[in-house]
Amino acid sequence: MFKSIQWKLVVIFIMLILLAMEMVSVFLVQSLEKYHIDTLSNTLDGKAQLISGYIKRHLSPFPRPEEINDVIRGFGHEMGIAILDGTASVITSTDDTRFQRGVKLLTPEITQATFGTPSMDTRIDSKVKIPYMYYAYPVKEGDSVIGIIYLMSSMKSIYDTISSTKRILLTATLLSLMITGVVGFALSKTITGPIQEVTKKAANLARGDFDQKIEVKSDDEIGKLTNMFNFLTTRLKETMEEISDEKEKLEAILINMADGVIALNDEGTVIHINPVARQMLSLEDITGKNFVPELEKLLNIDINRLSNKDFDSSETLVKTKTAILKCIYAPLKRKNRILGHILVFQDITKQHRLEVMRKEFVANVSHELRTPLTTIKSYAETLLDGAMEEKELSLQFMSVINDEADRMTRLVNNLLELSRLDNRETRWDLKPLDPVTILKEVITKMRVNIQRKEQILEVNIPQKSPEIFVDKDKIEQVFQNILSNANKYTPKGGKISVDLSYTDKMVSITFKDTGIGIPKEDLPRIFERFYRVDKTRSREMGGTGLGLSIAQEIVQAHDGEIHIDSEPGHGTCVTVSLPTMSQEHFEASEM
Repeated sequence: MFKSIQWKLVVIFIMLILLAMEMVSVFLVQSLEKYHIDTLSNTLDGKAQLISGYIKRHLSPFPRPEEINDVIRGFGHEMGIAILDGTASVITSTDDTRFQRGVKLLTPEITQATFGTPSMDTRIDSKVKIPYMYYAYPVKEGDSVIGIIYLMSSMKSIYDTISSTKRILLTATLLSLMITGVVGFALSKTITGPIQEVTKKAANLARGDFDQKIEVKSDDEIGKLTNMFNFLTTRLKETMEEISDEKEKLEAILINMADGVIALNDEGTVIHINPVARQMLSLEDITGKNFVPELEKLLNIDINRLSNKDFDSSETLVKTKTAILKCIYAPLKRKNRILGHILVFQDITKQHRLEVMRKEFVANVSHELRTPLTTIKSYAETLLDGAMEEKELSLQFMSVINDEADRMTRLVNNLLELSRLDNRETRWDLKPLDPVTILKEVITKMRVNIQRKEQILEVNIPQKSPEIFVDKDKIEQVFQNILSNANKYTPKGGKISVDLSYTDKMVSITFKDTGIGIPKEDLPRIFERFYRVDKTRSREMGGTGLGLSIAQEIVQAHDGEIHIDSEPGHGTCVTVSLPTMSQEHFEASEM
């Protein structure tokens, strides 16, 4: 019976009315309950404030139960009242059996009131099974709580009213459903009658009586259905041609898509394999061949497991000689029967490499922060254990703690700067500047450190060069970082040379030293964050492993390049290339 559209429409009408009535009922009951609870809460608050004004003088300087008791007797007809001191102990009440004098009450609302904040709670009395509202109101003298007014009121009348409302709403809902059922049945009959006629004619056509014609009696949806049914036979051939065209399009997509696709039948024979899949897996055209051995070899899955109805889509990583692939498997099902299998291969080599770098970055950050924190904690514990009494030793320890804090600050500042560069949040103060001027200022700042190590500084820069459109502070930071590295990793008596050359389009600054150099295998990773060739020595010199990463980001943000050549034992050469001022830069600076 309920398979009929007529009955489905009736059921839908009834369900809609039922849903609407239920939503209205829930909203009305909740609103009514909230209104009564808010009203009772406001009433208790008003009475608490009124009682507070009467008893405040009887609580200070010490509680006087007799006077307080005389006051609250006039308020206790409809609710229970207890007066507590500032420590939540009962002074007096209207119900000595419930609130015994001297007993300390530690309910949540009273605890909150002891801190000077009025608090309310509702609970069901375990003895009489009736919900009560409890309200604790602090009586203050200045900022001190000298007493607490504790009110208790029954909520039985509220919930009796709500129960009556629910009964009324239930009666109204049942009456509405009965009327809706009768009206819906009559209305749906006008819709399903024509559909039954169309169904009868369609059955005759299905039995082969093609002389049957469906008469179109209306221009509504039913009439359109009969017109479409009559048009069905003429559209079959066109539909088959369209299906063929779609098949060709699908094959073109599979051939030219970036992911590898292999389609198998239920026995594991290859139905289709696109060129990308053959290239990824180094396979020939194996269409029509059994793929079961390769399936077990690549995914460690046998065909019987794939044919299991409980085996659904899955993802597996496949490592080849040159790449890392993600294999996504999905079964081809029809009526809970597996007809074949689809394997999609995605090259995630780059994503995998980035994930490895991310994990290394997190590990390096954790290590770099943990090392100074461990030092600070150990020295601080030593000071707390008594080393602070020795002035000279305590000053030494405090100096170490200060140095480690400075080291952490440098690290965090560098991380924040990298974050701003990555998220393009850095504010650039771009101006046309002569790189010679910037370079001279950096050399002046570093000259003392270079002379301290008795290193030879050779500067070969012209008096003037083409201007570059840069942020002076950022480019100065790059130059100073590179020159500082040269100073750190060049031994005493070594040589550092700075050269500047230029063309019409590019200015190149070269920093060359005779320091310890960088092994060839470390050069490709030298700009990675936290990467150090000699980790122990770098930390001893105060480095964070982020300087060259920041330098590269700054240079690339200026459309420049930074390049490093090095040989262990023979020194390092760092070249920074920046574009000269173009016409666009000139116009931007004029604006």
